[in-house]
Amino acid sequence: MASVVVPDLHGCPQFLEWASLRFQGRSLILLGDLINRGPDSRRVLRLALQLARERRATLLWGNHETYLWDNTAKFKPPAQERWLRAHASDLLHSYGGNSKALMQDLTEFALFARSYAVEGEMLCAHAARPSFGRSAGDLLDQGYLTDRPSMGLHPLPTHLFPELRYSVHGHTVMREPVVDLDGAGVVYLDLGSAKTGRFCVWDAESKQVVRYP
Repeated sequence: MASVVVPDLHGCPQFLEWASLRFQGRSLILLGDLINRGPDSRRVLRLALQLARERRATLLWGNHETYLWDNTAKFKPPAQERWLRAHASDLLHSYGGNSKALMQDLTEFALFARSYAVEGEMLCAHAARPSFGRSAGDLLDQGYLTDRPSMGLHPLPTHLFPELRYSVHGHTVMREPVVDLDGAGVVYLDLGSAKTGRFCVWDAESKQVVRYP
């Protein structure tokens, strides 16, 4: 059975809890940006890791996780804590100030996380379609983390994955989900849930948006 695609959670665990219960027995693809903005990034990240350990979830990098990892993994613990206190105080607060626990979870996330996922005719990436070179591991840039719809879409990499027909993304906040399968072959899901309280997922089995709750 095809997966359910979950967009940016941004520290709001109720949306991931709902998705995991609403679609019991189904695999989830989490589009990244699990952390920051919302009230409980720790709960979101730990639930995502639990689902990944149980092989119920595929975790993708978001720009928030990438920024955090790029700026902390290169340091030793004392410097990590200083950076977190200076640049990620809200996230650190959700861990009760325990920088060691935060870095343990982030390190485990980095072991699981992928840049993109392909499932049958669907490609999933955080913000946009990756730009590929000659192989599936040859990513030419990090636009898949930050690009906006106004910048245009890279073509689907059917030279690498011939079955692809459409792609699914978060990152850019929309008033309503965008589903353009017959035109651009793209789905955008991020409804700015941490601020709006509105959330939806993509059911790749039925090819439909499913709204919370």
